Amino acid sequence: MKKIKHIFISMAAVTIIAIAGIIVLNGRQLEYSNDIVALNRITIEAGENFEHLEDMKLQADIGAFAIYDLKGKLVYSHGYNASTIVEAMKEANAMQNIILDNVILGTVVLAPAYMEAVHHFRTEIVIILGCVLAAMWGIAAAAAFYINRSIIRPFEEMKAFAKEIAVGNLEMDLKMDKKNVFGVFTESFDIMRTELKHAREKAEKTEKSKMELIASISHDIKTPITSIMVICEFLNVVIKDEDQLAKILSISSKAEQINLMTADLLNSQLGELGELKVTITSILSSDISKMFQVADSQKKIVECKLEHCIVKADKVRLQQVINNLIDNSYKYADTSIRIGSIIAGSRLLISIKDMGNGVAEEEIHKIKEKYYRGKGTENKLGSGLGLYIVNDLMNKMEGGVSFRNEEDGFVVELELELA
Repeated sequence: MKKIKHIFISMAAVTIIAIAGIIVLNGRQLEYSNDIVALNRITIEAGENFEHLEDMKLQADIGAFAIYDLKGKLVYSHGYNASTIVEAMKEANAMQNIILDNVILGTVVLAPAYMEAVHHFRTEIVIILGCVLAAMWGIAAAAAFYINRSIIRPFEEMKAFAKEIAVGNLEMDLKMDKKNVFGVFTESFDIMRTELKHAREKAEKTEKSKMELIASISHDIKTPITSIMVICEFLNVVIKDEDQLAKILSISSKAEQINLMTADLLNSQLGELGELKVTITSILSSDISKMFQVADSQKKIVECKLEHCIVKADKVRLQQVINNLIDNSYKYADTSIRIGSIIAGSRLLISIKDMGNGVAEEEIHKIKEKYYRGKGTENKLGSGLGLYIVNDLMNKMEGGVSFRNEEDGFVVELELELA
């Protein structure tokens, strides 16, 4: 800010000096005098050569003059062009009659001497104004350079910096320059960026730790659940009492549900941690048919027709996708299931259709979201992770999944790239 103050002081000083110079010039008396010697010399030469004035021998610096005849008409001009002697007299010029043998031949009139003084005065004014303008332009250029370097450019840099911060780029360093007007503010702004970066790193670290803890707990839960399911299978063989078998079956069913929910939660956290790996290989459509048979523990698939082809997918992850979809159908529709497929361009489209009520149209675009559970599922066991995991795995296998309601049921369509 001090430099801007100095610039305004400089401009004011130049203006005052210019005004003072003009006042001094304006108050100065113009000094001029007519050259009488030159007038006499011209008069003598003109008298001797009046019939041939062009033959006069005059010095080069004789000055401007004109010669008029007795009628007042201009007969000779040397840098002075008043057309008549009357005009010359109006300008109060020095004049003298040309006399030869006591006869007046004409009149010599010198150009006004004050004209040269006025010319010099105007020249001085122009020089002063030119210097003032040059000084003003110089100061203006210096001011523009300073304002651009110290205000406009730092402001544009801060604007670009703020834009990067707004989109989450906290790695961008802000150039520090305490000489510009934003110097202190720039330093504070960069401190804020650094603190935001540290806070984000801390939050990411905390979130990762939380996901690792959930994944660890989910994995640990699977061990006792598996033991319960194994014991139930054993008891199912050795116990013959129908009531006891029904209770064991109920325990086994609940354990299986807990096992599936835990598996969904584990897979979700592994996906967030980047540990849910996908290895794409070539898979026969006949192998996919077998995957549906493995997933159909309740034998509700009444039709499974797949086109003969080879697709690109991860066999383990595709089995996981199919398990989730069939389990969802059991849980929410509990009807027969039909599997079909068509080849569309470079993709195999597999449709999985049940005869249930489907999903409300206003919710169908949300069911792939994490932890989302639709209306009417309050009494159903589930974590809201199954379709989220299905969508994530299909995307990682360069495929896709979509959902639609039909008049007689609900359809899930898997897209797999042909090999």
